[in-house]
Amino acid sequence: MLATTALGSNPSRAAEAPVALGTAGSYAVLGGSTVTNTGASVINGNLGLSPGTSVTGFPPGAVNGVQHIADAAALQAQSDPGRLQSLMIL
Repeated sequence: MLATTALGSNPSRAAEAPVALGTAGSYAVLGGSTVTNTGASVINGNLGLSPGTSVTGFPPGAVNGVQHIADAAALQAQSDPGRLQSLMIL
């Protein structure tokens, strides 16, 4: 019985609700000052940068999504309260 309890799942961990990322949820990469890629990376999702404007390495890298560079969408994703909460959990 003791081994089963020690190796069993942690019910309190399994019951946690997912973190709402707001508009940041559609971003695979979300940077603040610069985004740099070296190589043939494939980004599946949006790439955002705000307030910076320097994105390098695309190509050879590919973005399967929209690039939001210093625009209103990137600024909103950076400021969504859910994003800050998710970073605090990690």
